[in-house]
Amino acid sequence: MAVSTPVRPASVESIQAHPYLALLHESLHRRLQQEEDLRLSESPPGQFHVDVRVSEHWLRFSFTKQRITPRPNRALIGMAIATLSTAFLVAFLLARHVSAPVRALEASTHKLATVGASAEVPDSDIRELHNLGRAMQAMANEVAIQQQHQQVLLAGVSHDLRTPLSRMKMAIGMMEDDLPSTVRQRLESDIAEMDLLIGAQLTLSRAQQVEAAQPISIQTVLQEWVDAEQALSPIPIRLRMSADLGERAVASTALRRILGNLIQNATRYGATEVQVVVRKRQQRLFFAVRDNGPGIAPELRDAVFRPFYRIDASRQRATGGAGLGLAIARQLAETHGWRLRLVNRAKPGCAFWLCMD
Repeated sequence: MAVSTPVRPASVESIQAHPYLALLHESLHRRLQQEEDLRLSESPPGQFHVDVRVSEHWLRFSFTKQRITPRPNRALIGMAIATLSTAFLVAFLLARHVSAPVRALEASTHKLATVGASAEVPDSDIRELHNLGRAMQAMANEVAIQQQHQQVLLAGVSHDLRTPLSRMKMAIGMMEDDLPSTVRQRLESDIAEMDLLIGAQLTLSRAQQVEAAQPISIQTVLQEWVDAEQALSPIPIRLRMSADLGERAVASTALRRILGNLIQNATRYGATEVQVVVRKRQQRLFFAVRDNGPGIAPELRDAVFRPFYRIDASRQRATGGAGLGLAIARQLAETHGWRLRLVNRAKPGCAFWLCMD
C-alpha cells in the first residue's frame, strides 16, 4: 500500500541481530537494482517494514519480529545436531541389536570348544546368526559323537592289547630259567613300554572329558597335594601362596593332574628344586610350577606340548616317559577353559603358568 510519511530505517544493529533482514535486503536489492527503490524500516521496534517503489507508489510489506526469531544458522545447526543425534541413536540400537547375539554366539562357541554338545547355542531372530548357530550346534554334536566313539575304541584297544601283554608277562615269568637274562630284560622292557604307551594314550583321551567343579579350599588342598608329591620326589618342592585364596569351585582332579605332570616333568629333566606358586588377581587364580633345570629353547616352547614329543629323543620311554605329560596338562587346561603356557625366566629353568578365570 502507499505511504505518505517517511518511516525510521531499520538500524544496523537490528539487521545484524537478525541475519534474515540482511539476506532479505540483499536479495531485494539485486532484483530492484536501484537502492532508492527499496527501504527497510522498523516502526515501532520489533515491527519491520519493506517498502518497494512501484511506478509512483510505494508498496509496503510488514511483519513482526516473531516471524524471524528462528535464525537460519541456528536452525541449520539445530537440524544438523538433531540429525546426527538420531543417526547415532539408530546406529547404536542397530549395533546393540546385532552385537548382543554375536557376543552370545561367541561365548557359546568357547563353551562348545571346551564342553562340547552340552553347551547350547542361543537362538537369534537374525536369520544369518540363527543359521550359523544351528550349524555350529550340529557340528558340536557331531564332534561329541566322534569323541565318544574314539573313547570307546581306545578303551577296547586297551583291553584287547593289555590282555595279551599280561599273558606275555606270565609266560616270561614261567620261562625265567630258560631265557637268558638279557633277552628276558629286553622283553620285559618292551612290554613295559607298550603298557606305558597304552596308558598314556588313554589318559590323553580322558583329558577331553569335562570334570564337574566342586568347591574346595585352595590353601588346604594345595598343601596336601604338594606334600604328596614331595613324598615321592627326590628333590625339594616348595609351595608359595598368598593367604587370601579362600574357597573356589574347581575341577580339582584336573588341576591336581596338571600340577602333578608339571612337577614330574621338572623332576624328570634335571631340576634340583621346584616351586609351586599361587597368586590371586581380582577373580583370577594363577598357578605356576617353576624349576631350575636346563630350560627349554624358545623355538621349542610350543613343540613340547605336542603329544609324544620329547626334547631328548634318545631317552627310553620306560625311564623318560612317553612324551605325553605336557600334552595331557594342556589338554586338561583347554578342556576346562583354562590357559597353560610356558614363559621366560630371568634365571635358568622353566616356568609353566596356569591361568584360571
